[in-house]
Amino acid sequence: MPYAYWVAAIIDRTHHEHLKLLNQTVSIIDAADFVRLIGDRQFLKSWQSIRLDVDSEHTSSRQGKIILDGLWAMMMTCFAFSGYAYVLDKPMSKQLKATYVDICSRSSKNIYQVARDMNRPYSRVYADVKRLQEIGLVNALSSV
Repeated sequence: MPYAYWVAAIIDRTHHEHLKLLNQTVSIIDAADFVRLIGDRQFLKSWQSIRLDVDSEHTSSRQGKIILDGLWAMMMTCFAFSGYAYVLDKPMSKQLKATYVDICSRSSKNIYQVARDMNRPYSRVYADVKRLQEIGLVNALSSV
């Protein structure tokens, strides 16, 4: 099946194969791959309308719908600030999330200030900042 045909069938609710292809796709394809295939912006724009067409009677499509709802919500609440930050090999630890939230509260902080505010060792906060930089959630600037 050509890619353009598939995308058109997924996005266009009036397409004659919309329901069939949408439910097969949600049942089979990994959620992150689904988002990549239709594109982040298109996914954010169209998910709320096409989610109504996903058949919740079948377990596999119901599970896919729940996962895609979670991705949509995460992206809409601006947790995913760049690229594919929502594709993590493992969940973020509580300390990593706390470091991220603390950095976001005042972006002009340096690592020493974040460590002091969180009452954590500098080395741990430094490692967290490096990890957040790898994921693409923060940009750290070095200063002399």
